[in-house]
Amino acid sequence: MVCLKWWSCELIILLSGLLPNPKLETSVLSICLTISTLHFTISYGFGAAASIRVSNELGADNPQAARVAVWAAMFLSVTEAIIVSTTLFFCRHVLGHVFSSEKPVVDYIAVMAPFICLSVFMDSLQAVLSG
Repeated sequence: MVCLKWWSCELIILLSGLLPNPKLETSVLSICLTISTLHFTISYGFGAAASIRVSNELGADNPQAARVAVWAAMFLSVTEAIIVSTTLFFCRHVLGHVFSSEKPVVDYIAVMAPFICLSVFMDSLQAVLSG
């Protein structure tokens, strides 16, 4: 699953070179996917930890504790996604300056920030639930 996500991101970056302003589009898409991938590693860690915890509880013949572990992991993941998404959204006009000093790139990152926030939230859920 991780390789599929990685390869699809690389393919999308390559295909962005076919858009009307390839230099700008490729720069912005690369930055957006970098932010999304950085967050995905956190969510993937939550998913791995939850999977181990659930496996241990099921191995100990304790399904109720496994259920609680799933809910705890989901709560942590959703809370973390909300915090990160909110921070990214409110810092959207500053976020581009971390990666580039070019005004068009910084402005475009501010436009793309709501989509990054949505991606962060959905990736967080997917990574934990994929176990």
